[in-house]
Order: sequence, then structure tokens, then C-alpha cells
Amino acid sequence: MKRILSTKYLFKYRLTIYFGVISILVTAILFTEFRRCIKDVPKSSSGLGPVLTSRGQLTDVLPERTCEPHMRRQVILLTYGRSGSSLTTDIIQHEKQVYTYFEPLHNLAKSYVGKQEKYMKAYKKYLPLTSLPDYLTQAENIVRKLMTCDYHQLPLVASKNPHMRFYDSAPMFHCMRRSTTPQGEAKCLQQGQKTCLKKLIHFLKIIRLTTESVGHLMSSYPCLQMIYLVRDPRGTFMSKKRAFVNISVDTKFEGKKFCQRVDKDIDHALKLLKAHPGRVCIARYEDIAERPEEMSRKLYTFLRLNLTDDTLKFVFNRTQSGVINSDIFSTFRANSTEVSYAWRSRMKYHDAALFDEICREVYYKLGYLPVNTLLHLRDRRKPLKFTKTHLL
Repeated sequence: MKRILSTKYLFKYRLTIYFGVISILVTAILFTEFRRCIKDVPKSSSGLGPVLTSRGQLTDVLPERTCEPHMRRQVILLTYGRSGSSLTTDIIQHEKQVYTYFEPLHNLAKSYVGKQEKYMKAYKKYLPLTSLPDYLTQAENIVRKLMTCDYHQLPLVASKNPHMRFYDSAPMFHCMRRSTTPQGEAKCLQQGQKTCLKKLIHFLKIIRLTTESVGHLMSSYPCLQMIYLVRDPRGTFMSKKRAFVNISVDTKFEGKKFCQRVDKDIDHALKLLKAHPGRVCIARYEDIAERPEEMSRKLYTFLRLNLTDDTLKFVFNRTQSGVINSDIFSTFRANSTEVSYAWRSRMKYHDAALFDEICREVYYKLGYLPVNTLLHLRDRRKPLKFTKTHLL
């Protein structure tokens, strides 16, 4: 009896060892295969290879998917307030196949103002909206839904955006305003979605997002293109001072706040330019204002659109018609070049010198020049920009 039991236990012992060895071998094989797979992951053209972002997302891992001719396309015009985006939007949205949605993140940004003010009081430091991970997550989610015309899934903070009253989303905006029930609002969004889906290109003009966020979206949407529109920081600052009453009078604070954000965006935009050839372009507002027909051709070529005589006439009327318009928010200009450099007649030399010091890295990357004297600032015959090869 004892011999039978000992034989039984010995058999179990040997069986345990056998399965243990098998488990170790299988684990070793799987680990080796895993390391080989990671090693074989193709690097992106940016040379970055697999990257884990600050929000735990793995990017630049898989080869870029192809945008097929039959697929709907998305375009994001990413810029900053008072940087020429309304004129650029007008030029692009004149194409009949484009569905335009203007400033979709306006309400979401306003909902974070209280948090920014509390931070400012507590730490005596400015808290950039685009440095908040939860804001960026919500913003990217809204943009995803708008790019795909997924309007019935939009959060209220986006579906009741006052900027919907502009361009193609205007009928949906007015329908939402008239609606008194959730069911009525749902019908408005459904109708807006149908209209959006009829168009080949879904165009979003955004000023409250980062180029890094657009990069996240580009990895998911192979037909997404980005136009990163920039302007001389001095011109943007002076235009904001004229248009908005709540801008700080502290020039140094405004310059530092703005150019730190722009500098980060430029660096990511340049990486995306290399990583996604043909899908990213960087354009200066001043170039569009000075050479509207030439730059319109370049923009349409980049977007693979046909520039018609009707569109060229439209661009001329917007930029060189000679019709005087004093409305600061209007895009009708007698001379767009004159408007783009009007700040040179109003800006104090001291303020210009502060921007030149704070924003010198941004100037170099975008091709802008500092001023040496007040006479230099006022003399518009002397250009304040130079050519950069990565610009459109």
C-alpha cells in the first residue's frame, strides 16, 4: 500500500516538474517573439519610432494608412485669435465640396476660465488652457465627432456653440435656438449631420487646440490634413488690443504667454511636417495678404482642390477690391497687405522691442525680423520677414 502511494506521489511530482519546464519554455519563446516584434516595428519618417505620449497613447508605431480617393477628407485650420484665420477660412470654404465648422471649442474653453482664474490667484502664474490634459481630451473628442459628422453624439458644450451661426452650420444653429425640447434639438442635429455628410471635405477652423493634438488625430484619420496658420506675434498682439477689451495691458506678460505657446506648436508642426508628407503645411498670414492669388493657388493645390475663376474673383474682392471697410471683424478689405501691417503704425517701439526679445526663437522659426529703431518699425518699405523653406 505504501509503495503504491509513494509511486503515485512520485508520478505527480514528475508531472509537476514536466509542466513547469514546459511553462518556462513557452514563456521564454513568447518573450523572445515579443522583443522581436517591438524591434521590427517600423519607425515613422520623423525618426521617432514608438513613442508613449503624456496621456498614455502610443504614437508613430504603425505605418501610415493611405487616404483613398473615395474617402471623405478632413481639414483643420489651426491658428490663434486675430491671426488671419477668417480670411483664410473664406478662401477655402468657397469651394462647394467643403463643409465649414467655425470655432467648435469656444464653449468648452469658456468652461475652464474659472479654473484658470483660481490657479492664477493661488500661484500667481498663468495656466495655459492647452496645458490641461482633461481639456485636450474633451477637445479632441469633440473634433473627432465633428470631422466625421457625428453630430448626434456631440456634448451640449459643442452642440450649442454660438459660432455655429457662421458658414454651413448656420441652419443647424438657428434650428437649435428655436427648439424647445430635447427631441427637437436631436432633429436639428440629425438634419445638420445629413448636410455635413453630403460634402466631401469637412473643414474646421480652430484656435483652441495644439499641433500635438492634431498629430494624435492624424494617426487615426489618414485623410486629415492640417494648415497651421501663423502671424507676426506683434501683429496678433496689436489686433487683439483693438478687438478685445479684456486683453492684459502687460505687454511682457502677453508676449511671453503667447510666444511660449506658439514655440511649442511650431516644434510639433515641424515634426508632423516630416512625419506626414503632403498632409501638413505652415502658412503665414502676411504672405496670404501680400500675394492672395498665389497663396490661394498653393492652398488649393495642397488640399487637392480646383481653383476656379469664380474663386479667384472672390479672393480679389476680399483682398484687393479697393472697397473700404472699417469693421475689424470683417474679411472684406480694400488692401489686405495694408491691413496686415497696420500694427506697425500703432505699436509703441518699447512694446515691439519687448516682443523682439521674448519671441526671438519664434521669429527665427517662422521667418520674422526684429526692429532696430522706431523709424525701422514705422517704415513699411523695410520688410520684417524673410523666407523659410518649410513655409508654404
